[in-house]
Parts: sequence; C-alpha cells; structure tokens
Amino acid sequence: MSACEWLVRRAIFPAHERLRGRPTLRELAELQRLARCSPGEIQAAEQQRLQDLLQFAARELPFYAERFARHGVNPYAADAKAELAKLPVLHKPEVRANADRMTWPGVQGGLVPCVSGGTTGDTLHFYIDRLRAAQSMAARLFMQSLFGVRPGDRRMWVWASPIELKRSRFRRWRDRLINEIVLDAFDMSAATLDAYVRRMIEYQPRVIIGYTSAVALLAQHAARTCSPRDFRDLRVVVLTADEVQPEERAAAQAAFGCPVASEYGSREVGLIAHDCPHGRMHIISPHLYVEITHEKSRLPAGQLGDVTCTNLNTRAQPLIRYSLGDLGALSASGCPCGLPFPVMEVTAARLSSFVALPDGKLCSGHIIPHLVRSDPCITHFKVYQHALDLFEVLLVVDETFRPDTITRLQHRFRQYFGAAVQVQSRVVEHIPPDPSGKRRQLISAVAPEYRTFELVAAPQPDGPRSASKHLVGSGS
Repeated sequence: MSACEWLVRRAIFPAHERLRGRPTLRELAELQRLARCSPGEIQAAEQQRLQDLLQFAARELPFYAERFARHGVNPYAADAKAELAKLPVLHKPEVRANADRMTWPGVQGGLVPCVSGGTTGDTLHFYIDRLRAAQSMAARLFMQSLFGVRPGDRRMWVWASPIELKRSRFRRWRDRLINEIVLDAFDMSAATLDAYVRRMIEYQPRVIIGYTSAVALLAQHAARTCSPRDFRDLRVVVLTADEVQPEERAAAQAAFGCPVASEYGSREVGLIAHDCPHGRMHIISPHLYVEITHEKSRLPAGQLGDVTCTNLNTRAQPLIRYSLGDLGALSASGCPCGLPFPVMEVTAARLSSFVALPDGKLCSGHIIPHLVRSDPCITHFKVYQHALDLFEVLLVVDETFRPDTITRLQHRFRQYFGAAVQVQSRVVEHIPPDPSGKRRQLISAVAPEYRTFELVAAPQPDGPRSASKHLVGSGS
C-alpha cells in the first residue's frame, strides 16, 4: 500500500463521507460484523428489518397505508415475509403516478433526487436518502475487500452514465483526491483506447469497475499490446450494468490477469448482489429483501422469474415489492466462501435482452452472436427486433467484407427463426452506444411486451425448440 492510499483510507475518504452526510464506514463495519453471523441470524435480522419497514410505511406513507388495507396486510404480524407476499408487485408506472404519496420528506439528511431509465428509456424520477447511498457504497467496498481491495485504494471507473460524466473541474479534482479516475465509455475509438491503456499502466489501479461491454473492449485492446504483468497491482475487475457474456469475462481475465467479478444492481434499489471470489453472486440481504416472482406469487429457489426487490432500510421513498424487469433465480445452496448471505443467479439483465418467439416464447439473446460472428469480416454488430418477424442488423465490417455476407446472415436468421422472418441489414461505419453508454448487442421491442411467457432453449436450425420447465412473468 502506498503512502497516498494509506492517507486516503485513514483520513481523506472518511472525511469525504462525513462531509456528504453518509455513514459509509459505519455501514461497512456493520456488513463485516454480519458476515460473521450464521444464515439463521441473518434471516432473523432480515425479518425484523422488513417488519420495521412495513410499520413505517403504514404509519407515514399514504400510498402504502391504502395498499396494505386493500390487500389485507398486517404490518404488525410476526411473519413479515408472509404479509409482504399478499401485496401485488410494484411497477414503474405506479411509482411515477404516486411519487408524492410514497415519499417521506422528514427523512434524516433530506431527500436526494435520482433518475433512472438510461438503458430502457422508461425514465423514473425518485428519491433516496443518505443512508441508502452509504449502504450501496459500503456493500461495494465490502465485496471488493474479499478480493483484497480496501477503501482508499486506487480505483478506475469505465463509465458512461451522463449523471456521472457531467463532472465539473471540482468533481474531477475530488475524484483524484479520493483515488478515483473515471474513463468515458462513450468514446471507445482505437486512439482513445490506446490512451486509456497508457493511463491504466501509469495509474496502476487496484480495481477496475465498469460497463461490461466497455471493459471487454478495453481488455481486447490491451491484450494486443500489453501483458497481464503490466497491470501488476490489479486485484479484481468488476463488470456491471450489462449482462456478462462468457467471452467478455474471459477477455478481461486474460488481458488483466486477475479475477473478474459481476455486480448486479439498479439506480432505484441500489447494489443488489455481487460475486464473491468463488464466483457465486451473493445478495446484500441486510439491505434488500429479494424475491423471485411470477405475477404476484413468490417462486421457490431454482425457479426462474422476475427479480423483485424491497428496500429494507431506506425511508425517503421505499420501494416495496418492486419489479426490476429482470430475470433471475434464487439458489437453494450456500457458497464455499462461507458468507451467510443468500445466493442468486441473474439470467438476463433486461427482457429486451431476449429474442421474442411466436406463441409467447422467449429465448436467450446469447444466440445472436453465434449467428452474426460466423463471418470474420464482421467486427461489431447490433441487432434490433422490431416485431416477431422483423430484425434490423447493423454491421461494422473490415476490408474482407463481400455483399454475400449479408445474404448468408439473412439465411441463418431464417434458419433459426423461420422462413418468414425479414432481416434488414446495414453496413455502418460506427455503432454508437445506447443513451446510457451501454453497448448491448440485442434490443428487442417485443419481448418486454410479453406479460407471461415460456423461456425456451435457443432454437436449432429448422428444428423444434426445447422448452424449459419454468413459466415466468415479464414484470413489465
């Protein structure tokens, strides 16, 4: 540890958090304490936090008081989880329509305005409090500490959210003061990637946190000119905000020579889960109660459904049984790492990451790269599904491209998705990122419209589809 890191960890970072009114280090210490508890003790504490939340919401927030009464929820009952299950799942339109009636202005430290929706375009304005902000940061610090990264260590963000990138000169100075650097993931040109790799080697971060697609591009570029020894201080790369493809994880691990972990969260509810060094994704259950649901019903471990979250500790604008529009499953088994926090799997970060098939079926968007990358002349691509039978494919190609590439691509799509499928292919010079800065390979406008659907295996060319045994709801 350098003298600068020691100073940031011992003095500058604690002072920064105190000035911002965030008890981050207190919450980090609490997570460290809870990590030594048994799973039973964690569940008992979770039950108590949930009961406290339901009682607060019934007392202070008219929206929830009426919702509880309408659905027969007793916030004073001993089994708070059973009472919670009586409620319908909460969606963005309801939050948007009832914001004033589910917000508590009396929260300690005041209301902190936030906005989400950069990926989907379904914008939501909401409030958090400083405790929620502190707990999300503490959860990130705690999980990174399992990989040997401590508060004050050098951090590098590869980020593209306009919220983070609208940084004044003061904010950039402040970032450096607390040992953080932000690289703009909107600009990932070859020249910029060269500069980013040089910056990494000069700065020697202990951790890189960034959009999966952007970090994968950076890793691929670094692998061409560097070896893992050039990033000698790097302890972990954390991939977040996008669904992680196996090849993206492998590219980062090979280029940087360190473990690669996934982080799962949302602006609305904060950090939900994070990989441990054993590669299992642990729910930060002291902060959030996570259910997997189909419509209103809670699904058992192992079954795939909608990820539904309840903030246990925030009081500014609690989101109770809030659907994220993501698909996941709880694990029935623990983890060899010994953490008492439950384990989950996230199958797809958004329903728009699935291909919609006829008869209410969806298949993973992982099939798309296999269809497109069969031609080595295609260097980058993006696929839009505008209708069940209409795909638009944007292609960036190299000098070996020939017009019959498009013919072969259209043929493969029709082999997999039916002879009637229309495939509109266009060669472009550059594919810009989404408004959020993410670089998703597939965006389906059809899949999120499915209220209920059957998840099936990827179709075979001109063959039958293999159905999964789990029926899930879209949560849209």
